[in-house]
Amino acid sequence: MIRTSLQVYTALSLVLGACSGPDPEGRTRPNLLLISIDCLRADHVSSYGYGRETTPTLDSLAGGGVRFERAISSSSWTLPAHLSMLTGLPVSAHGVDDDRLYSRRDAKGEAVEVPLRGVFVSEVLQSAGYATAGFFTWKYLEDQFGFGPGFDVWERLGHTFYSHPEVGPQWDRLQTAGDVDGMKALAAEHPDLFDAARPSAPETVDRALAWLGEHEGAQGGQPFFLFVHLFDAHDPYHPPEPHYSLFGEGYEGPIDGHNVTNADSPVHGDMDPADLKRLISLYDGAIHFVDSELARLFDGLRARGLEQDTLVIVTADHGEEFFEHGHKTHRRQLHMESIAVPLILSWPGGLPAGQVVKETAGLVDLMPTLLSAAGIESPVPTAGRDLLPLARGLSGGKAPGYLAELTLFDGAGAPQRHASIVSGDDQWLLTARGPADWKALRFDLAANPLGAGPGQAVDMGASEGPAELLNRQRALLQRLRAAQPARGGEAAALSNRDLLELAAMGYGGDDDSADEGKDNERLPLDGGVWSDD
Repeated sequence: MIRTSLQVYTALSLVLGACSGPDPEGRTRPNLLLISIDCLRADHVSSYGYGRETTPTLDSLAGGGVRFERAISSSSWTLPAHLSMLTGLPVSAHGVDDDRLYSRRDAKGEAVEVPLRGVFVSEVLQSAGYATAGFFTWKYLEDQFGFGPGFDVWERLGHTFYSHPEVGPQWDRLQTAGDVDGMKALAAEHPDLFDAARPSAPETVDRALAWLGEHEGAQGGQPFFLFVHLFDAHDPYHPPEPHYSLFGEGYEGPIDGHNVTNADSPVHGDMDPADLKRLISLYDGAIHFVDSELARLFDGLRARGLEQDTLVIVTADHGEEFFEHGHKTHRRQLHMESIAVPLILSWPGGLPAGQVVKETAGLVDLMPTLLSAAGIESPVPTAGRDLLPLARGLSGGKAPGYLAELTLFDGAGAPQRHASIVSGDDQWLLTARGPADWKALRFDLAANPLGAGPGQAVDMGASEGPAELLNRQRALLQRLRAAQPARGGEAAALSNRDLLELAAMGYGGDDDSADEGKDNERLPLDGGVWSDD
């Protein structure tokens, strides 16, 4: 699928022309492989110091490449984080801070255009002659949310019965007709689509390897950009054996990795410590399973002779919470367990082995880094910086303050606004309810890299630290957003089946319980996370 708006296409053409092959200095452009592992928090990766051997494949990749000790996501959930990953923009610059933006209606009942802006790295690479493909495994990356521009192939794997292009409409018809027997028969015919714990990583890796074979046969010599998204570290935490029992440690209680988010869930803040320990062990087993699938993908690269000339970047969209600050799963807050993600780069032909970078990086750095490796300038400004000098042991550009954002509807009227700014070894957590004044907490990440504990309360009016950072970020976001092409018309409204699929995976409950009204109609930078109006 190729979807590039006229405005974006014109901008790219002016900057890039129709170049392909070597860059202007005659260097061969590397292949690019970007891997996003959903819900993978950095401190559960063994090479980041975790006590369990959850990630032997990633540890090996880091040993032969470069590991960034601290990398910050732009949000604590999938949709805005991946938009940041692929556009190099913070949330309030690309404009999507909540999925309710895709269901808004004006006074006449007409759909309100989603305020999405930006240029996707895939568009720039495609215009520069790269073959591009993306394989993903969850709804929030579907083209109706604006994803897909610049990809020759943009394909979802791991369908549920809601999203399957044939079974979904059949289910709708049977449900509308009240045909219970027909619904049971359809479920029996496609049991895998009705299994929330069915792993999707194997078919996603299979499809990525198949595409590499197709590319090798049909596009010899053309560099590629391949994006792979793996979802199986997400709840329910129920990986296949032997991963499910790998860290079981003799547990015989009720926690089996299912029913993590439902109203009757046994997973809650005052659960038995042994049960919580078991829940975390199942999450770790799921990570180990995904890591084993990465081994197959990397083996496929080596078998095709692609390893030497391929820049591999592995990261995550966000972390996962286990009540460190009172919540479970994600999309609730912006503490470090939610936004500190792994970031590993490997490029045998272009980067050193065994390098560890202590300077903070972020998801917004990925687009400039990928384009730099390909010898391409971005046609629009981004918030990030090229990480390749740091990865090579050189001094990079000045480190910005890395921003994460979250708008949280919790049924208490106006939404909560959450922002995190990581600057140096300080994390500033800012929160406000609707138009109320910001409140700030400071965490010393040098003393405690995970930002544990309640933090130090800071008076916004008495301290220049958070207030100055806030004003600087606002100015940057305004400039960045103004420089981006509008993309809202490429997004589509959510159907009832879309909403049901999201709810089935726990994207509902408190965060979806706010009343409809003007609080849901705000735009980023104009009544959203950063506005005090």
